[in-house]
Amino acid sequence: MAIDDAVIAALSEGCASDVVAWRRQIHAHPETGFEEYKTAELAAQVLRHLGLEVHTGVAGTGIVATLRGALPGPTVGLRADMDALPVAEDTGLPFASTVPGVMHACGHDGHTAMLLGAATVLTKLRSELAGNVRFIFQPSEERNGGAAPMIAAGALRNPDVEAMFAAHLWPDTPFGHVEVHRGPAMASLDEFAVTIRGRGGHVATPHKSVDAIAAAAAFILDLQTIVSRELDPTEPAVVSVGRIEGGSAYNAIAGEVLLRGTVRAVNPPLQKVICDKIECRLKGLTECHGISYDFDYRFGYPPVINSVEMADFVVATAGRVLGQGRSAFVTRPSMVGEDFAYFAQEVPGAIYLLGVGDSDTCRYPLHHSKFSFNESILWLGVRLLAQLAVDYLQSHGVGAAAPKTPKGQ
Repeated sequence: MAIDDAVIAALSEGCASDVVAWRRQIHAHPETGFEEYKTAELAAQVLRHLGLEVHTGVAGTGIVATLRGALPGPTVGLRADMDALPVAEDTGLPFASTVPGVMHACGHDGHTAMLLGAATVLTKLRSELAGNVRFIFQPSEERNGGAAPMIAAGALRNPDVEAMFAAHLWPDTPFGHVEVHRGPAMASLDEFAVTIRGRGGHVATPHKSVDAIAAAAAFILDLQTIVSRELDPTEPAVVSVGRIEGGSAYNAIAGEVLLRGTVRAVNPPLQKVICDKIECRLKGLTECHGISYDFDYRFGYPPVINSVEMADFVVATAGRVLGQGRSAFVTRPSMVGEDFAYFAQEVPGAIYLLGVGDSDTCRYPLHHSKFSFNESILWLGVRLLAQLAVDYLQSHGVGAAAPKTPKGQ
């Protein structure tokens, strides 16, 4: 017998106050990647209280919890990221960060609290579930990537996860709406570091020096032509320098400049192409400016490629849960990086954008010191995660009925 949507809605609303309290506790005590000790401790405490199989210390601070339904069936995974950012909070919230220079500026506090809420709801439905739910609380999404080591540690095995879903709170999506990509969703996330070495000297005799700052300026400007003049304009790509360090005095020519930047692409082969083009420009600088250089390029997260089937599934389920016109596909991929990409490489998966955009509370973008959101989204997020798990198990188990609504509405 199918679990009624109204039951899931009532259970989700019933745990709303707990979800808000969990979010605020996590927000007030943010922790950066692979240091999420208090966050993991809170999550493990809640999950054990629910009677789930809980494994802690997965890939450092990660948690994997399993809910085994009363009836046999497939296993679906739900994932939340737990880490905060090295950003000093400036929201003025009564539960603002108590850790100097660290803040939940990307909504991961909400993701973790919503997944705890979904576990609370689904545990109460255990006797009616035909299959299992794997709850994955991942460390270090923002830096160094916790997804790949969690997978290596067995987060998707025993029982084997057959599909994955994850939510990301998103200021650019209207409040209470869901958007999801069919296929390419988010970009790769590569980093590069360049040290340009010249020869320092007095500004009054520049001809006796090799100006590292002048060479760096020429290099930064030339980088922009990689995307604008050397790549197919229909291919999304970004090459940006975000940090420059060089010089020690206004009247001295700098002998060394350090630059750090990022490359984003949706088409994986472009990552190597862009890397080679960056170094080609550095080689040109040695001829034009007489500098030497060190170049370090780190290939990071791959692009997030959503499963078309799971994206269709999200749109259909979200359309029922949120209401007509509040669930849609989005065609243009975002150029942010997300290591959910590794989960989506292993099993059919979809990360969807849960809208928190409004003109009252959420007036700043992700990673901003003033980022905040209306907490009434949290119980809706719980409901959607729980409903996705139930719908998947009911539609992919033995003798499953057809989905309740057509895909891609």
